[in-house]
Amino acid sequence: MEKMIAYHCAPALAGIKPSNIVTVYKNKVSEIDEKLKKLNYDLNKKDIYFEILCECEKKALVMAYRKKELEKTLLKDDVREFLVKMGYPYEGSVEEYIAILKKHLKGEEFSHEIGAFLGYPVNDIYAFMHHRDEGCLLCGEWKVYENADVAEKLFHRFDSCRRAVSGKVEGGKTLAQMFC
Repeated sequence: MEKMIAYHCAPALAGIKPSNIVTVYKNKVSEIDEKLKKLNYDLNKKDIYFEILCECEKKALVMAYRKKELEKTLLKDDVREFLVKMGYPYEGSVEEYIAILKKHLKGEEFSHEIGAFLGYPVNDIYAFMHHRDEGCLLCGEWKVYENADVAEKLFHRFDSCRRAVSGKVEGGKTLAQMFC
């Protein structure tokens, strides 16, 4: 599971993104809860947290996040305004916002606000919600509708980070060894 998390969540683990998500398939990884408890025990002291956002019989959607970075992201004016429109309170803790996100993820419709938690620009989230592919300038971590040059540089940074963190895990290091 650490290899999966290292690859999919490296930018959040390294602190260059507030959070990342990874789908963990239960037929490939057993005892997900126990493994996440161990990771949380090892990494919470470095402000790195892991949480199952939703799960079903076959898979679990896990979010890795830096609590302080996520809090900074959620407190940005444009993000806060967007989340209020999506049913979140104007003020709330990271834990309260994650609890609401979990409830929304159980709903029938896709919870597009997850993009705000992942650090996607609000304008790109709105554009995706209302226009899908129309006007999309670039596809990477997310669909980009504005500031494609800035996003492209970020995508390259995320890829470099993934290669570095994944390479260390492949070489035998644990996430706790890298980030503690």
